[in-house]
Amino acid sequence: MAFEQALRTSAVLLAATGFIGLLFARSIPLWLAAVTSATLLYALVELVGWPARPLTGRRVSPHLWNALLIGAFVMFLLDVTTISRELLSAGIHFLALLLAVKLMTLRDRRDYRHLYAISLMSVVASAALTTDLWYLAVFAVYLLAATWSLLLYHLTGKTASHIASVTLAMGQSAVPATALGDSGVSAVPDSGPRITGKFFGLTNAIAVLTFFLTLMIFFLLPRISIGILQKPKGEGLRTTGFSERVDLGMIGSVKEDPQIVMRVELPDQPAAARERLYLRGLAFDQYNGRSWSSGIRQRRNLGLLSDGTFVIRPATNRNAAALTDPLRQDILLEALDTSVLFAAPFAESINGEFIGLQLDGMTGLHLPYASLSRIRYSVVSRDHRLVSAEQTAVVDYPAFIRERYLQLPPESERITHLARGITGTLSSTYEKTSALLNYLLSNYSYSLEAETTASNHPIDEFLFSRKTGYCEHYATAMVLMLRGIGIPSRLVTGFLATEWNEFGSYYTVRQRDAHAWVEVYYPQSGWITMDPTPSNTALLTPSLWVAFQRMGESLRLRWDRLVIRYSGQDQLAVLQNLREGSESARRTLEQWMSSVGEASIRYLRTSSERARTAFDGLLWILIVAAGIGAVFVIGWRYYRWPYVRSAGRPAARTQQQIVQLYKKVRELAVRRGIRISPSTTPTELTHLVSEQWIDAESTVQRITALYCRARFGLGLLSSEELKQAVEDIGLLKRLTHHSH
Repeated sequence: MAFEQALRTSAVLLAATGFIGLLFARSIPLWLAAVTSATLLYALVELVGWPARPLTGRRVSPHLWNALLIGAFVMFLLDVTTISRELLSAGIHFLALLLAVKLMTLRDRRDYRHLYAISLMSVVASAALTTDLWYLAVFAVYLLAATWSLLLYHLTGKTASHIASVTLAMGQSAVPATALGDSGVSAVPDSGPRITGKFFGLTNAIAVLTFFLTLMIFFLLPRISIGILQKPKGEGLRTTGFSERVDLGMIGSVKEDPQIVMRVELPDQPAAARERLYLRGLAFDQYNGRSWSSGIRQRRNLGLLSDGTFVIRPATNRNAAALTDPLRQDILLEALDTSVLFAAPFAESINGEFIGLQLDGMTGLHLPYASLSRIRYSVVSRDHRLVSAEQTAVVDYPAFIRERYLQLPPESERITHLARGITGTLSSTYEKTSALLNYLLSNYSYSLEAETTASNHPIDEFLFSRKTGYCEHYATAMVLMLRGIGIPSRLVTGFLATEWNEFGSYYTVRQRDAHAWVEVYYPQSGWITMDPTPSNTALLTPSLWVAFQRMGESLRLRWDRLVIRYSGQDQLAVLQNLREGSESARRTLEQWMSSVGEASIRYLRTSSERARTAFDGLLWILIVAAGIGAVFVIGWRYYRWPYVRSAGRPAARTQQQIVQLYKKVRELAVRRGIRISPSTTPTELTHLVSEQWIDAESTVQRITALYCRARFGLGLLSSEELKQAVEDIGLLKRLTHHSH
């Protein structure tokens, strides 16, 4: 491939990489993507030779260029003031327009520089718009194409200067100025140097080295949370059931939504140790017959420790027998439209890059405001378990608990009568609670088709007529029945994680995993989690496609953890691991060297004479071999080296052959009677031949042109050209004989 074509190809590839980055980041509208795609397609088509006269060789009218630029700038002003009204979005649209305009007007070296700058800004802009894994591939391709482009741009400039100087030295004024082209390289591919495999090997090696140096710098420096080009993500993923009021039926509206809400790792648990994981959001204590709300809306700010940990409630203040083992969760939460943070019940401490954290009256966690980007945090939770003393006793509740968690809506006598009928013969509180739980699990079926918006008494309809529903119906019904027989309870909303990703060892939590369940109060044990909702049989069916999806999710999670969220703490952890690893390696090496040294000393002491004799013999062998090698190298250098060098290098061999043929031309010209001095240039020789030996003029010009090409490094000679040169020498010899 000629340098000119390689330069144009690398420039188009660089522009395409920048455009693909903007396209994948979903930052340009459809019409603008279509326009830029069409421009790129035309640029690719002309690279393969159609139309006959490429666009890059045409001279673009300055008026057209100025008109296109003014039009793009006017569209930018309209965009930033009336359409997108965001400087970053309007700037990205302006970049795409400039990219299309520059591809249409790519002609001289200045245009190439402009295209390189636009492509760089496009890649930087796409980096500010995304945190997805695909950007790694775009960046790698851009780095490779940029290395090609910059080297080719530099080499074409040097080549153009070299061709011009050689042309002047040869005095070939007949060569047109357009042969060099506006781009700075020869427009005639056969007359200039060409791209070889070694060039691509060198540039790819440079690109790989640059990539690893970039990675080194990348991991030496921690990430910054908000950059100057960081684009606000706008509204977060819409969720339901996590505000101060929850209407019955809200959770059912998202039960078919597969969008990912969060990913939860359990670093201290074995793989898939839990079949399900409850992620608690908010609790509600007041029900009016159609919706739930919280009776206490006050929140308190949590205290922050020196290591960035917020303490929610220490375990020392509670009954240790009523607590499970600590459960640590590492949670990656997507941008949501709620300030609620989710955790397994019940959170004791939380660590994350928060400016503040609040706790409501029922231990719900809240940020000061909804986050516009992903959040990563770590939570330590300890759930409550029922102590043995309260499993058989009739529990007596404090007055403030009865006042708050026994509230019932009007016209709930029918539900209370049903609860008493189910638990009439039972004595202990736990037995009554278990009976109501088993009744709901055994006598009702799960369905998402239940409609509650048109009913004035949705729970009565669920319990007595329809007998089918989803989690909100079951949880609300159980709370109302428990309160009807005097057992304090409340409704809780959150997520139920059941989808385990075996590739990344974490739970994938989606919108459809939104769930509601019940918490029952026991004075000694605390709030006990109970779920009266039957299992949903419409679970995700395992398949090969699902496995690929989970693998992709795992890669994205690792990308976010190792790259996007790489912080100063991660940097310190890496350095600590390196130091510990180096210390371990040093101790192992010292022990190994010590054992080897002791064994070597023992061996030398027992066989010193034998070792000395063997060493003397080896020394003599080395001396004799060095002498033979020196003689061989000297003989090779002075007698065989020129031949081997010419045979091993095609360029040197070609140059040597054409030089000998050119010398033969000079000899034949002298025999013809032409006066030639040692300082006669090739151009002067052809001029003398054209004046004094007209029959040989064209033949001498052909050989002289080949000599100049090979002699001054303007291109390799083919075997056909050398063969023709030998035939021309024979023709000159015949002409010389005829003249005599």
